[in-house]
Amino acid sequence: MSTKQRIWVCSIDRLKEGSYERVEVEYADEPSSVIVFRYQGDFLAYRNLCVHMPRRLDCEKDMIFDDTGQNLRCSMHGVIYDPVTGESISTICEGDKLTPIKVEVNEGEVYIFDKRVKPLLDDSEHINI
Repeated sequence: MSTKQRIWVCSIDRLKEGSYERVEVEYADEPSSVIVFRYQGDFLAYRNLCVHMPRRLDCEKDMIFDDTGQNLRCSMHGVIYDPVTGESISTICEGDKLTPIKVEVNEGEVYIFDKRVKPLLDDSEHINI
């Protein structure tokens, strides 16, 4: 049985609208990447894995939003996602969803708080974008 562990991401002041943090973790006992971002004041997180091809959303460019700042966008093939639901709005993957990851904000700090996610042994894998 998995238990939830809080994984510190950053202070809320560091995570401005349109920016994100990438955190390297274990997801379902496999190395993975999670993106944590602020959108319209809410803190959200998804597994950093495009539904079209198994690539990180930020694999080509250090960005996860499209030019409008209103949608998430895979930098490899341009698949677009609704940032609130994680659902693809691109024709090629319409209806498929990014895997949501639970986050928690406590005393001005942002944490990943999801029973499927565990920290990696090496904390140096935390990337600030």
